[in-house]
Amino acid sequence: MAEKKTPIRLLYDTWAENDQRIPAGTVLDVPVSAAKELIANGKAERADPLPGDDA
Repeated sequence: MAEKKTPIRLLYDTWAENDQRIPAGTVLDVPVSAAKELIANGKAERADPLPGDDA
């Protein structure tokens, strides 16, 4: 079973596995483990809606 994904907003330019640059400000759906690592390292922030804001 695939790991659950969650949206994050990049705070810095990041490089994907194929050496493609992803600019800061981009919102991506990534596996929860990757999201936790990026947030802990100060590279991203949560981008999920607050309760009641999901439209």
